[in-house]
Amino acid sequence: MPGLTPTNGLRAAVRACATLAVVVASLAMSACGGGSGTSFGGSTGSGDTTGASNGTGTVSTSTAGTVVLSLSSTTISASTPGTVTAQVKKADGTPIANTIVTFAVPNGVATISPASVLTDSTGSASAAVIPVAGKLGADYVTATADIPNGTALKTQAAFTVSSVTVTLGTVSAAPSNINAYGSSVINVDIAGASIAAPVTLGFSSSCASVGKATLSPSEITVTSAAANITYQDKGCGGVDRVSVSISGTSQQKQVDLTVAAPTAQSIEFVSASPDKICLKGSGCSASSVVTFRLKDQFANPVAGRDVTFDLDIPNVADLSSATAKTDVNGLANVSVSARTTPSPVRVRATVPAGAGSAVALSTVSNVLAINAGLPASRAISFSRSEFNLDGFNFDGETSAIRVQLNDRFGNPVPDGTSVSFVTEGSAVIPARCVTTDGVCNVNFVSSEFRPANGRVSVVAYAQGEESFDDVNGDNVFNTGETFSDLGEVFVDKNEDGALQLGSGEYVIGDPANGRWDGNTFVRASRVFVLSVSGAQPRFTTVDASGFCTNTPFTGVQLLPRPGVASCRTSAQICVRDANALADALGGNPVPSGSTVTVTTTAKGVSISVDNSPVPNTLSPTVHTIVASLTDCAIALTSPGVIDLSVQMPATSGAGTKYTRPIGTVE
Repeated sequence: MPGLTPTNGLRAAVRACATLAVVVASLAMSACGGGSGTSFGGSTGSGDTTGASNGTGTVSTSTAGTVVLSLSSTTISASTPGTVTAQVKKADGTPIANTIVTFAVPNGVATISPASVLTDSTGSASAAVIPVAGKLGADYVTATADIPNGTALKTQAAFTVSSVTVTLGTVSAAPSNINAYGSSVINVDIAGASIAAPVTLGFSSSCASVGKATLSPSEITVTSAAANITYQDKGCGGVDRVSVSISGTSQQKQVDLTVAAPTAQSIEFVSASPDKICLKGSGCSASSVVTFRLKDQFANPVAGRDVTFDLDIPNVADLSSATAKTDVNGLANVSVSARTTPSPVRVRATVPAGAGSAVALSTVSNVLAINAGLPASRAISFSRSEFNLDGFNFDGETSAIRVQLNDRFGNPVPDGTSVSFVTEGSAVIPARCVTTDGVCNVNFVSSEFRPANGRVSVVAYAQGEESFDDVNGDNVFNTGETFSDLGEVFVDKNEDGALQLGSGEYVIGDPANGRWDGNTFVRASRVFVLSVSGAQPRFTTVDASGFCTNTPFTGVQLLPRPGVASCRTSAQICVRDANALADALGGNPVPSGSTVTVTTTAKGVSISVDNSPVPNTLSPTVHTIVASLTDCAIALTSPGVIDLSVQMPATSGAGTKYTRPIGTVE
C-alpha cells in the first residue's frame, strides 16, 4: 500500500485485530497482543494479553495474571438456570483471593445474581445466570477481574437461552390424612422435563418452616414426567399446605395434608425458681416461677394446650393467672407470690380432657416453700473453734468461724444471704461470706494489728429484721408487741456492751429508734484472745467463790495426815498468761492446749492437778492441786517442794515449758 511503512502496517494490523475481537468476541485472541484499551479476551490497562477458548468458556491471560471463565451449560432455560464461574490467578498460577469479579450479559437475555463477587481462597467467584422472561437467543456473559497490580482482565463465554415449555401438573398426597408423627408421599406430575431439559422443583410448607415437619428432599431436579418426596410430621397437628414450585418460573401448586394432633399423655413438674421465697413484705424475694411440661405419647412436647393452675393449700399464696398455654417446648409457667404465712406451697397443674386425651391430666409441684427469709436478730449464731489462740507471738494461728442465720420461724435464710465481718485486730479471711443452708464459714487469723491487751472483738452482721414476740400469731409485727430495738452495729473494744462514740467502735447502722424495724442490721460478736506463749505464765490466787483474783500466788503448804478424812489435802491456783494489761478485763488464759502438771520431791505422797490441757476459754484457768498420802495409815516419809509446769502447745514453735516452785508438801 502506498505510504505504508512497517511500523504503520503493524499499527493497522492491531486496529484490525481489535475490531475483529469486538465482532467475534468468543474467538481466541492469541494474535492480538499488547496495546491499550479494552477487548474481550484481552485487558484494560497495561500488560500483554492473550485469549483462548476453554470449552464452555474462555481463558484471558496477561503478564499480570489469568482469568478462566466457565459456564455450567451453554444452554439455559427458565427451568434450568446456569452458573458462571471465573477463576483468577497470578502469572505464576497462584490463585488470587479477595479480588472483585464483575459479571454482565451485554444483550440482556439473562441477569446475573450477584453481579459482583469476591474470589475465594481458590481464586474462584461464581454467580447465577437467570433467563429474563420473554427473551430468547444467544448472548455473552462477561467477567472482568481486578488484578492486584492495577491490570483488569476481561473475558467472556457464549450461551443460549432456549424456550422449554414446562407445565406443573397434578400435586397429590398419599395418604392425605396421617397420624401424629406419621409420613406421607407428595407426588408431582410435570410435563416438559427431560434429560436435555431438567427441571428443578422446590417444596415448602407452613409446618416445615417452623420445624414441625420435614420435606425430604426439599428440592429435586426432575428429568421425567413424575417426581415424589416424603413428608414427615414432627408435631404439626392440623392442616398443612404443601407448596410445589418450578425454579425460575412463577408456576406453583399446593396440596393440603391433614395431620392429627399429638395426644397429650403426661404433664410433669419441671422447676420452681427460686424454690424458697420470703413472706410478703419481709424485704427479700416473695415470688417464684413454677414451670410444668406437657408431653405426648412419644415424650415430645405438646404446644398450644391450656393448662389450669390452683393451690392445694389455699390462702398461703397468690397465683399470677389461673391458666396458661403451653409453648413450643410444651412448657407452661405461673408465678406464685407469698402472703404472710410460712408454709410449703404446692401448685396443681391440670390439662382438661380433649384433643386426643380421654382424661384430664394433673400433677403438683413439690419443692416450693415460703419462709420469713430475713434473718431475725435473736436467730444469728456465731461460733468459733478456738477462743485463746497462741497468737500474740505468732502469725497464722487460726480459729474457724461459723455463722448461722435463721428466720423468725427457725428456718435457714435463703442461700446467698451475705454476712460481713469487722475486727479490731488480726484478720477475718474472707471478710464476707454468703450462706448455704443458712450457714457461712470464715477464719480468724492471728496477725498485726494486735491490741496491747491481746483481746480482739469481732462482729458479724447481715441485713435482717428485729425480733418480736408475735402475741396474736398473725406472723406480722403489731403495735404493742415486744421487740428488740437494735441500734448501731459496733465493735465492742472495751467489752462493756455499749457503743462508745469517738472511740472507733462504730461500724454501721442507726441508733435505736423505739420502732420495730423490718429491715435493719442483725449482728453477733465474739472475743478472741491472742495469748502470750513467749513469757513466763503468772499464777494468782483464787477467791472463796472459785474465781481468779489479780493477787499474785505466793505459795501453798499442803499437810496430808493419816486418817480417813485428813490423808488428802488440796489447794487452788489460777494460771494466766504474761499480759498484765488484760487484767482489767479479768485477765487472759494461756493458749488452749497448754498442759499444766505438778511434781513434788516429798516422799510417801502422790500429787496431781486438774483442768489440763487448758480448754477454750476467755479467762484465766483455775486448777486444783491435790496431795494424797500413798498409804492413808502411814505419815509422810519426808517433806518436799511442789513444782508447777506449764507446757505451751507445739504451735508456739519450740513448745516452751515453764516451771516454778509454788509451795511444799509437809
